[in-house]
Amino acid sequence: MSAANLAILDTSVYIDNLRSGRFKDEILALPYVIRLSAVVLVELSRGAQSQQMKKFVEDLANNLRIITPTEREWAVSGGVVNRIATAKHFDIHKTREIHFDVLIALSARRIGAVIITCNGADFTAVRQFMNFKLICW
Repeated sequence: MSAANLAILDTSVYIDNLRSGRFKDEILALPYVIRLSAVVLVELSRGAQSQQMKKFVEDLANNLRIITPTEREWAVSGGVVNRIATAKHFDIHKTREIHFDVLIALSARRIGAVIITCNGADFTAVRQFMNFKLICW
């Protein structure tokens, strides 16, 4: 399987789909092999309150290959976040949100995966400072 066939679903896609089933058909029809970002896993785990959601997160972790940011990506991410925050005049809370998006983007770029998100505004802001493949739903 070539890297061009990989995708990482952003947290926003999982959350919207769990709440409404909005993307069920689109997810099933994707022409990609889905990989799970460790960052997305953390975000989902942090918000999982119901037993059903905890089970969903556990199933994702057990059934998808997890892509974790490397040490180098962590080191690079701070500089990217700083440039974005300076250019966009983000406050410290927004900087934290963007940092996770930068880590997801760096990991996706390394494996050649496309990121699929409902959070187009933040990922588009990140994309102005680094190159990666993006699909916004």
